[in-house]
Amino acid sequence: MTRTLGRIAYRLYVAAIIGGVVIVAVLTLYRPVATAIHTVAFAAEVLPSPVKIQPWLAAEPERRKVNFRRYDGFEGDADIYVIPDGKRRAGVLIFLGANAAGADDPDVINLGKALARTGFAVMYYWSPTMGEQAQIDPEEVANLVAAFEHLSRQEFVDPNRVGLAGFSVGASFALVAAADRRIADDIDFVNAFGGYYDTPDLLVQIAAGRAIYEDGEVLWEVDKLTRRVYDNMLNDALDELAHQEASRAYVNGSYHPPTPELPTEAVAGLSLLAGVGSIAEARRLYDQMPAEFHQRVDSISPSQHVGQWSRHTAMRVMHDRGDPLIPAGESRRLVDTLRRQRPDITVYYTETDIFRHVRPDANRDTKSLLRGAGQLYRHMYHIVAVARRPAAG
Repeated sequence: MTRTLGRIAYRLYVAAIIGGVVIVAVLTLYRPVATAIHTVAFAAEVLPSPVKIQPWLAAEPERRKVNFRRYDGFEGDADIYVIPDGKRRAGVLIFLGANAAGADDPDVINLGKALARTGFAVMYYWSPTMGEQAQIDPEEVANLVAAFEHLSRQEFVDPNRVGLAGFSVGASFALVAAADRRIADDIDFVNAFGGYYDTPDLLVQIAAGRAIYEDGEVLWEVDKLTRRVYDNMLNDALDELAHQEASRAYVNGSYHPPTPELPTEAVAGLSLLAGVGSIAEARRLYDQMPAEFHQRVDSISPSQHVGQWSRHTAMRVMHDRGDPLIPAGESRRLVDTLRRQRPDITVYYTETDIFRHVRPDANRDTKSLLRGAGQLYRHMYHIVAVARRPAAG
Protein backbone atom coordinates (compact mmCIF):
# COMPACT_ATOMS: atom_id res chain seq x y z
CA MET A 1 0.00 0.00 0.00
CA THR A 2 2.77 2.40 0.99
CA ARG A 3 4.72 1.49 -2.14
CA THR A 4 1.64 2.14 -4.32
CA LEU A 5 1.05 5.55 -2.75
CA GLY A 6 4.71 6.35 -3.28
CA ARG A 7 4.48 5.54 -6.97
CA ILE A 8 1.35 7.71 -7.30
CA ALA A 9 3.04 10.60 -5.50
CA TYR A 10 6.11 10.28 -7.72
CA ARG A 11 3.98 10.30 -10.88
CA LEU A 12 2.12 13.38 -9.67
CA TYR A 13 5.44 15.06 -8.97
CA VAL A 14 6.73 14.25 -12.45
CA ALA A 15 3.43 15.40 -13.99
CA ALA A 16 3.68 18.69 -12.09
CA ILE A 17 7.23 19.25 -13.37
CA ILE A 18 6.20 18.47 -16.95
CA GLY A 19 3.14 20.69 -16.61
CA GLY A 20 5.30 23.52 -15.31
CA VAL A 21 7.70 23.15 -18.24
CA VAL A 22 4.79 23.19 -20.68
CA ILE A 23 3.34 26.33 -19.08
CA VAL A 24 6.71 28.10 -19.21
CA ALA A 25 7.14 27.06 -22.86
CA VAL A 26 3.67 28.34 -23.76
CA LEU A 27 4.23 31.62 -21.94
CA THR A 28 7.57 32.04 -23.68
CA LEU A 29 6.66 31.02 -27.22
CA TYR A 30 3.04 32.13 -27.63
CA ARG A 31 2.61 35.75 -26.61
CA PRO A 32 -1.22 35.91 -27.08
CA VAL A 33 -1.60 32.90 -24.79
CA ALA A 34 0.78 34.43 -22.25
CA THR A 35 -1.16 37.70 -22.40
CA ALA A 36 -4.43 35.86 -21.87
CA ILE A 37 -3.09 33.96 -18.85
CA HIS A 38 -1.62 37.09 -17.28
CA THR A 39 -4.87 39.00 -17.89
CA VAL A 40 -6.90 36.25 -16.19
CA ALA A 41 -4.44 36.26 -13.30
CA PHE A 42 -4.71 40.06 -12.99
CA ALA A 43 -8.52 39.96 -12.92
CA ALA A 44 -8.47 37.24 -10.26
CA GLU A 45 -6.02 39.29 -8.19
CA VAL A 46 -7.99 42.56 -8.10
CA LEU A 47 -11.47 41.04 -7.81
CA PRO A 48 -12.85 39.10 -4.82
CA SER A 49 -11.64 35.74 -6.15
CA PRO A 50 -10.79 32.72 -3.96
CA VAL A 51 -8.02 31.69 -6.37
CA LYS A 52 -4.94 33.88 -6.78
CA ILE A 53 -2.47 32.57 -9.36
CA GLN A 54 -0.27 35.63 -9.99
CA PRO A 55 2.39 34.61 -7.42
CA TRP A 56 2.91 31.44 -9.48
CA LEU A 57 3.55 33.46 -12.65
CA ALA A 58 5.85 36.24 -11.47
CA ALA A 59 8.16 37.19 -8.62
CA GLU A 60 7.22 39.51 -5.75
CA PRO A 61 7.37 43.17 -6.89
CA GLU A 62 9.48 45.69 -5.02
CA ARG A 63 7.94 48.93 -3.73
CA ARG A 64 10.18 52.00 -3.99
CA LYS A 65 9.46 55.46 -2.62
CA VAL A 66 10.82 58.07 -5.03
CA ASN A 67 10.90 61.83 -5.53
CA PHE A 68 10.98 63.83 -8.75
CA ARG A 69 11.11 67.49 -9.73
CA ARG A 70 7.62 68.84 -10.46
CA TYR A 71 7.01 71.70 -12.88
CA ASP A 72 6.13 74.01 -9.98
CA GLY A 73 9.69 73.58 -8.66
CA PHE A 74 8.77 71.40 -5.67
CA GLU A 75 9.58 67.75 -5.08
CA GLY A 76 6.85 65.30 -6.01
CA ASP A 77 6.26 62.10 -4.03
CA ALA A 78 5.61 58.80 -5.74
CA ASP A 79 5.69 55.05 -5.24
CA ILE A 80 7.02 52.65 -7.87
CA TYR A 81 6.17 48.94 -7.97
CA VAL A 82 8.51 46.88 -10.13
CA ILE A 83 9.98 43.38 -10.23
CA PRO A 84 13.73 43.93 -9.66
CA ASP A 85 15.05 41.62 -12.35
CA GLY A 86 16.99 44.15 -14.42
CA LYS A 87 14.62 43.92 -17.39
CA ARG A 88 13.22 46.92 -19.24
CA ARG A 89 9.46 46.85 -19.08
CA ALA A 90 6.40 48.89 -19.93
CA GLY A 91 5.47 51.72 -17.56
CA VAL A 92 2.17 53.06 -16.31
CA LEU A 93 1.64 56.23 -14.29
CA ILE A 94 -1.44 56.11 -12.03
CA PHE A 95 -3.26 59.11 -10.55
CA LEU A 96 -6.02 58.46 -8.03
CA GLY A 97 -7.49 61.98 -7.98
CA ALA A 98 -9.22 63.90 -5.20
CA ASN A 99 -9.36 62.59 -1.61
CA ALA A 100 -7.69 59.48 -2.95
CA ALA A 101 -6.84 56.35 -1.04
CA GLY A 102 -3.38 56.66 0.45
CA ALA A 103 -0.15 54.91 -0.41
CA ASP A 104 -0.72 52.23 2.23
CA ASP A 105 -4.32 51.46 1.30
CA PRO A 106 -4.59 47.66 0.76
CA ASP A 107 -6.39 48.04 -2.58
CA VAL A 108 -3.74 50.50 -3.81
CA ILE A 109 -0.91 48.16 -2.84
CA ASN A 110 -2.71 45.17 -4.35
CA LEU A 111 -3.29 46.98 -7.67
CA GLY A 112 0.33 48.12 -7.83
CA LYS A 113 1.61 44.61 -7.27
CA ALA A 114 -0.91 43.04 -9.64
CA LEU A 115 0.06 45.36 -12.50
CA ALA A 116 3.75 44.87 -11.75
CA ARG A 117 3.30 41.12 -12.02
CA THR A 118 1.72 41.50 -15.46
CA GLY A 119 4.96 43.17 -16.58
CA PHE A 120 4.56 46.88 -15.80
CA ALA A 121 6.68 49.28 -13.82
CA VAL A 122 3.89 51.04 -11.92
CA MET A 123 4.21 54.59 -10.58
CA TYR A 124 1.65 56.26 -8.31
CA TYR A 125 1.83 60.05 -8.06
CA TRP A 126 0.63 61.44 -4.71
CA SER A 127 -0.90 64.93 -4.80
CA PRO A 128 -0.70 66.90 -1.53
CA THR A 129 -3.61 69.15 -2.52
CA MET A 130 -5.98 66.77 -4.26
CA GLY A 131 -5.21 63.53 -2.49
CA GLU A 132 -4.96 64.88 1.04
CA GLN A 133 -7.25 67.93 1.01
CA ALA A 134 -9.96 66.93 -1.51
CA GLN A 135 -9.19 70.04 -3.56
CA ILE A 136 -9.33 70.41 -7.33
CA ASP A 137 -5.91 71.71 -8.31
CA PRO A 138 -5.37 72.42 -12.04
CA GLU A 139 -1.62 72.72 -11.40
CA GLU A 140 -1.51 68.97 -10.92
CA VAL A 141 -1.91 68.45 -14.67
CA ALA A 142 1.60 69.81 -15.24
CA ASN A 143 2.89 67.74 -12.33
CA LEU A 144 1.45 64.61 -13.95
CA VAL A 145 3.39 65.50 -17.08
CA ALA A 146 6.57 65.76 -15.00
CA ALA A 147 5.81 62.42 -13.31
CA PHE A 148 5.27 60.76 -16.71
CA GLU A 149 8.61 62.10 -17.94
CA HIS A 150 10.34 60.88 -14.78
CA LEU A 151 8.92 57.36 -15.16
CA SER A 152 9.86 57.24 -18.85
CA ARG A 153 13.49 58.07 -18.02
CA GLN A 154 13.99 55.16 -15.62
CA GLU A 155 16.52 52.57 -16.78
CA PHE A 156 14.05 49.74 -16.15
CA VAL A 157 11.33 51.35 -18.33
CA ASP A 158 10.95 51.10 -22.10
CA PRO A 159 10.02 54.71 -23.08
CA ASN A 160 8.12 53.39 -26.12
CA ARG A 161 5.62 51.58 -23.89
CA VAL A 162 4.41 54.01 -21.23
CA GLY A 163 0.78 54.77 -20.46
CA LEU A 164 -1.38 56.82 -18.12
CA ALA A 165 -4.15 55.53 -15.87
CA GLY A 166 -6.52 57.43 -13.63
CA PHE A 167 -9.41 56.78 -11.31
CA SER A 168 -12.38 59.11 -10.70
CA VAL A 169 -11.23 62.75 -10.97
CA GLY A 170 -7.75 61.34 -11.52
CA ALA A 171 -8.99 59.72 -14.75
CA SER A 172 -10.02 63.09 -16.12
CA PHE A 173 -6.74 64.71 -15.08
CA ALA A 174 -4.89 61.88 -16.84
CA LEU A 175 -6.89 62.59 -20.01
CA VAL A 176 -6.03 66.30 -19.81
CA ALA A 177 -2.34 65.53 -19.17
CA ALA A 178 -2.37 63.23 -22.21
CA ALA A 179 -3.13 66.28 -24.37
CA ASP A 180 -0.01 68.12 -23.19
CA ARG A 181 2.32 68.60 -26.16
CA ARG A 182 5.37 67.68 -24.03
CA ILE A 183 4.25 64.06 -23.73
CA ALA A 184 1.22 63.58 -26.04
CA ASP A 185 3.16 61.70 -28.73
CA ASP A 186 4.87 59.45 -26.16
CA ILE A 187 1.74 57.98 -24.53
CA ASP A 188 0.91 54.43 -25.55
CA PHE A 189 -2.50 54.34 -23.85
CA VAL A 190 -4.76 56.07 -21.35
CA ASN A 191 -6.99 53.99 -19.09
CA ALA A 192 -9.67 56.25 -17.61
CA PHE A 193 -11.86 54.62 -14.94
CA GLY A 194 -14.85 56.47 -13.50
CA GLY A 195 -13.91 59.96 -14.69
CA TYR A 196 -15.89 62.93 -15.98
CA TYR A 197 -15.90 64.24 -19.55
CA ASP A 198 -17.05 67.84 -19.22
CA THR A 199 -16.34 69.79 -16.01
CA PRO A 200 -19.10 72.41 -16.41
CA ASP A 201 -21.61 69.62 -17.06
CA LEU A 202 -20.48 67.79 -13.93
CA LEU A 203 -20.79 70.95 -11.82
CA VAL A 204 -24.33 71.71 -12.95
CA GLN A 205 -25.37 68.10 -12.40
CA ILE A 206 -24.08 68.25 -8.82
CA ALA A 207 -25.84 71.59 -8.20
CA ALA A 208 -29.14 70.23 -9.53
CA GLY A 209 -28.88 66.73 -8.09
CA ARG A 210 -29.69 65.36 -11.52
CA ALA A 211 -27.56 63.29 -13.90
CA ILE A 212 -27.51 63.69 -17.69
CA TYR A 213 -27.93 60.58 -19.84
CA GLU A 214 -28.67 59.99 -23.52
CA ASP A 215 -32.41 59.76 -22.93
CA GLY A 216 -32.69 62.73 -20.56
CA GLU A 217 -32.11 63.60 -16.92
CA VAL A 218 -32.52 61.37 -13.87
CA LEU A 219 -32.47 62.16 -10.17
CA TRP A 220 -29.03 61.73 -8.67
CA GLU A 221 -28.29 61.46 -4.96
CA VAL A 222 -24.88 63.11 -4.97
CA ASP A 223 -22.30 61.24 -2.91
CA LYS A 224 -20.93 63.15 0.08
CA LEU A 225 -17.35 62.95 -1.23
CA THR A 226 -18.40 64.42 -4.58
CA ARG A 227 -20.27 67.13 -2.69
CA ARG A 228 -17.23 67.89 -0.55
CA VAL A 229 -14.91 68.32 -3.54
CA TYR A 230 -17.55 70.45 -5.31
CA ASP A 231 -18.07 72.65 -2.22
CA ASN A 232 -14.31 73.16 -1.89
CA MET A 233 -14.08 74.23 -5.52
CA LEU A 234 -16.91 76.76 -5.26
CA ASN A 235 -15.75 78.08 -1.88
CA ASP A 236 -12.32 78.74 -3.38
CA ALA A 237 -14.01 80.70 -6.18
CA LEU A 238 -16.11 82.69 -3.70
CA ASP A 239 -13.05 83.46 -1.58
CA GLU A 240 -11.31 84.80 -4.68
CA LEU A 241 -14.34 86.96 -5.50
CA ALA A 242 -14.36 88.34 -1.95
CA HIS A 243 -10.65 89.11 -2.21
CA GLN A 244 -11.16 90.94 -5.50
CA GLU A 245 -14.07 92.94 -4.04
CA ALA A 246 -11.98 93.93 -1.01
CA SER A 247 -9.09 94.96 -3.26
CA ARG A 248 -11.39 97.19 -5.31
CA ALA A 249 -12.43 98.97 -2.10
CA TYR A 250 -8.98 100.58 -1.90
CA VAL A 251 -8.55 103.27 -4.53
CA ASN A 252 -5.46 105.49 -4.54
CA GLY A 253 -4.63 104.48 -0.98
CA SER A 254 -8.02 105.39 0.52
CA TYR A 255 -10.77 103.02 1.58
CA HIS A 256 -14.18 103.08 -0.09
CA PRO A 257 -16.63 100.62 1.47
CA PRO A 258 -18.13 98.25 -1.11
CA THR A 259 -21.80 98.47 -1.87
CA PRO A 260 -23.95 96.25 0.35
CA GLU A 261 -25.24 94.32 -2.67
CA LEU A 262 -23.29 91.20 -3.50
CA PRO A 263 -21.77 91.03 -6.99
CA THR A 264 -23.80 89.00 -9.47
CA GLU A 265 -21.04 86.40 -9.63
CA ALA A 266 -21.11 85.91 -5.85
CA VAL A 267 -24.88 85.49 -5.87
CA ALA A 268 -24.55 82.88 -8.60
CA GLY A 269 -21.80 81.08 -6.71
CA LEU A 270 -23.77 81.01 -3.44
CA SER A 271 -26.83 79.70 -5.27
CA LEU A 272 -24.81 76.93 -6.91
CA LEU A 273 -23.33 76.07 -3.53
CA ALA A 274 -26.77 75.79 -1.96
CA GLY A 275 -28.15 73.74 -4.83
CA VAL A 276 -30.90 74.41 -7.36
CA GLY A 277 -33.91 72.56 -8.73
CA SER A 278 -32.94 72.03 -12.36
CA ILE A 279 -29.94 71.69 -14.64
CA ALA A 280 -31.21 74.62 -16.73
CA GLU A 281 -31.14 76.88 -13.66
CA ALA A 282 -27.69 75.59 -12.69
CA ARG A 283 -26.39 76.37 -16.19
CA ARG A 284 -27.79 79.90 -16.00
CA LEU A 285 -26.01 80.48 -12.69
CA TYR A 286 -22.81 78.88 -13.91
CA ASP A 287 -22.76 81.22 -16.91
CA GLN A 288 -22.80 84.17 -14.49
CA MET A 289 -19.60 83.08 -12.77
CA PRO A 290 -16.49 85.10 -13.69
CA ALA A 291 -14.45 84.34 -16.80
CA GLU A 292 -11.44 83.40 -14.65
CA PHE A 293 -13.50 80.66 -12.98
CA HIS A 294 -14.67 79.38 -16.37
CA GLN A 295 -11.07 79.25 -17.59
CA ARG A 296 -10.00 77.31 -14.51
CA VAL A 297 -12.85 74.85 -14.96
CA ASP A 298 -12.17 74.39 -18.68
CA SER A 299 -8.47 73.77 -18.05
CA ILE A 300 -9.33 70.47 -16.30
CA SER A 301 -12.10 69.43 -18.70
CA PRO A 302 -11.26 66.57 -21.09
CA SER A 303 -13.94 67.92 -23.43
CA GLN A 304 -11.65 70.87 -24.18
CA HIS A 305 -8.75 68.66 -25.26
CA VAL A 306 -10.26 66.11 -27.65
CA GLY A 307 -8.39 67.49 -30.65
CA GLN A 308 -5.02 67.44 -28.88
CA TRP A 309 -4.77 63.70 -28.12
CA SER A 310 -2.33 61.77 -30.25
CA ARG A 311 -3.77 59.33 -32.77
CA HIS A 312 -1.18 56.86 -31.49
CA THR A 313 -2.68 56.85 -27.98
CA ALA A 314 -5.28 54.13 -27.36
CA MET A 315 -8.15 55.30 -25.15
CA ARG A 316 -9.64 52.70 -22.83
CA VAL A 317 -12.55 54.01 -20.79
CA MET A 318 -14.34 52.22 -17.96
CA HIS A 319 -17.21 53.14 -15.65
CA ASP A 320 -19.43 51.51 -13.06
CA ARG A 321 -23.05 51.67 -14.18
CA GLY A 322 -24.37 52.72 -10.76
CA ASP A 323 -21.48 55.01 -9.82
CA PRO A 324 -22.75 57.43 -7.11
CA LEU A 325 -19.74 59.77 -7.32
CA ILE A 326 -19.60 60.53 -11.06
CA PRO A 327 -22.48 59.48 -13.36
CA ALA A 328 -21.66 56.93 -16.05
CA GLY A 329 -23.16 59.33 -18.59
CA GLU A 330 -19.91 61.31 -18.42
CA SER A 331 -17.84 58.40 -19.77
CA ARG A 332 -20.51 57.59 -22.34
CA ARG A 333 -20.29 61.13 -23.74
CA LEU A 334 -16.50 60.96 -23.82
CA VAL A 335 -16.58 57.73 -25.82
CA ASP A 336 -19.32 59.00 -28.13
CA THR A 337 -17.31 62.16 -28.84
CA LEU A 338 -14.17 60.17 -29.56
CA ARG A 339 -15.99 57.90 -31.99
CA ARG A 340 -17.56 60.86 -33.80
CA GLN A 341 -14.72 63.39 -33.77
CA ARG A 342 -11.59 61.23 -33.51
CA PRO A 343 -12.09 58.05 -35.57
CA ASP A 344 -8.29 57.91 -35.88
CA ILE A 345 -8.01 57.01 -32.17
CA THR A 346 -8.58 53.49 -30.92
CA VAL A 347 -11.24 53.62 -28.19
CA TYR A 348 -12.72 50.84 -26.09
CA TYR A 349 -15.50 51.27 -23.52
CA THR A 350 -16.45 48.95 -20.67
CA GLU A 351 -19.39 49.49 -18.33
CA THR A 352 -19.77 47.15 -15.38
CA ASP A 353 -21.80 46.77 -12.20
CA ILE A 354 -19.25 45.03 -9.96
CA PHE A 355 -17.53 48.12 -8.52
CA ARG A 356 -18.42 50.71 -5.90
CA HIS A 357 -17.24 53.72 -7.89
CA VAL A 358 -13.75 52.35 -8.62
CA ARG A 359 -13.30 49.71 -5.90
CA PRO A 360 -14.36 46.08 -6.34
CA ASP A 361 -17.70 45.36 -4.68
CA ALA A 362 -17.27 42.23 -2.55
CA ASN A 363 -21.03 42.03 -1.94
CA ARG A 364 -21.91 41.18 -5.54
CA ASP A 365 -23.38 37.75 -6.24
CA THR A 366 -21.30 35.10 -7.98
CA LYS A 367 -23.07 35.46 -11.32
CA SER A 368 -22.48 39.22 -11.43
CA LEU A 369 -18.84 38.79 -10.42
CA LEU A 370 -18.24 36.22 -13.16
CA ARG A 371 -19.88 38.46 -15.76
CA GLY A 372 -17.88 41.43 -14.50
CA ALA A 373 -14.67 39.42 -14.48
CA GLY A 374 -15.22 38.66 -18.16
CA GLN A 375 -15.77 42.34 -18.88
CA LEU A 376 -12.62 43.26 -16.95
CA TYR A 377 -10.66 40.61 -18.84
CA ARG A 378 -11.73 42.01 -22.23
CA HIS A 379 -10.97 45.54 -21.09
CA MET A 380 -7.52 44.74 -19.69
CA TYR A 381 -6.29 42.29 -22.34
CA HIS A 382 -4.83 44.91 -24.67
CA ILE A 383 -3.32 46.85 -21.76
CA VAL A 384 -1.61 43.71 -20.48
CA ALA A 385 -0.48 43.06 -24.07
CA VAL A 386 1.53 46.30 -23.88
CA ALA A 387 3.38 44.91 -20.87
CA ARG A 388 4.01 41.55 -22.55
CA ARG A 389 5.39 43.14 -25.72
CA PRO A 390 9.21 42.90 -25.94
CA ALA A 391 11.16 46.09 -25.33
CA ALA A 392 12.43 47.84 -28.44
CA GLY A 393 16.12 47.49 -29.07
